[in-house]
Amino acid sequence: MKNTMIKEIFIMRSIACLCIVFIHAIGVGLTTTSQETGAFSAVIFDSINIILYFGTPMFIFISELLIAYSYKNRKIPDHFLSKRFKLIFLPFLFMAVFYSIPHATSLGDWGTKVFLNAVIGDFHGYFVLIIFQFYLLHLILHKHLKNWNPKVVLTVTLLINVTYLAVFNFTNPANIPFGAYIWERFYWVPFLGWIFYFALGFYCGHYYERFVSLIKEHRKWVLMAPVVTTALMLFLYHSEWLTVHSSKRIDLLLHTTAVSFFIFYVATQLKQLPNWLISISQYSFGIYLLHFFYILFIDLIYNQLSIQLGIFYIFILFAASTISSIGTIYYLNKWKYGQYIVGKIGIGYKNAEKEQNYKSNEHFSNKKGLRYSS
Repeated sequence: MKNTMIKEIFIMRSIACLCIVFIHAIGVGLTTTSQETGAFSAVIFDSINIILYFGTPMFIFISELLIAYSYKNRKIPDHFLSKRFKLIFLPFLFMAVFYSIPHATSLGDWGTKVFLNAVIGDFHGYFVLIIFQFYLLHLILHKHLKNWNPKVVLTVTLLINVTYLAVFNFTNPANIPFGAYIWERFYWVPFLGWIFYFALGFYCGHYYERFVSLIKEHRKWVLMAPVVTTALMLFLYHSEWLTVHSSKRIDLLLHTTAVSFFIFYVATQLKQLPNWLISISQYSFGIYLLHFFYILFIDLIYNQLSIQLGIFYIFILFAASTISSIGTIYYLNKWKYGQYIVGKIGIGYKNAEKEQNYKSNEHFSNKKGLRYSS
């Protein structure tokens, strides 16, 4: 079977996933070890957090790129949404209930929290609500996007995205019902806060060959851009011009684009994809759903122990939560309903040389009269 998948996406997806885990590990780790961690180390890790916030918007870019690429010359199947509902939305709903359990001090409070998690996205799984909005937008707009001028669409969506985020990045909560909550969290969910990544992903996927050509043609700018956007983000943050501490920063529109193109270009230069990154990519959705539980669980245990690990605790949270999530996904997927709880293990990528070696061995064995059983 020929490998027709975009190999660069495996690298991008795994890095985006690990960045999200590391962000949460830093957030919890710095809070727990605040008395042990020096001021300089705290500033360094806080800065790393800011830099790595590209993880969530990169997932949106990746998702739309893959959809646009996969269906640019063929009809979108009737089961497009139903398949994603079963394998993505059902695990999201399960986790919405699961992460509401600590708030079950009363039946009313628990019901409220379940509603907020599942409908408003009041936990870290809110990304699923965003991505489903873009699934619907793709179904509605893909025929028009193919005919519209990409430069015009990208400019308009960038302006919409900038304007939307600027309202919440630079203004105080409006004096309206739930204004504080909307400004603090709910504005994350509507698609307007991410629409540029959607448009960029669509055109990079629909004109994939041209996209790859441009990335290679302008590789000097592609390699330099993340340095510039990182410096800009840190300057704006530490000068307190833009103190928002999330993936909804207005400057992330440039930073995510720069980092995405950089990682994509670097991945094109790899002859072999690291197996461990392929595995992370396969388990990325389940890791995204589960890692925060394990971070909080490990932190609960750590707080009962009389040990001090300092900044090393961050790396323990990162590694342990990732490995524990993978183990949980692996074993639950052995149960036929497990994929509807923690997500399905994704398709892997077969490196070209290994595939060739396999074919050579199979040819040799068949000549000897041997057969492999599946």
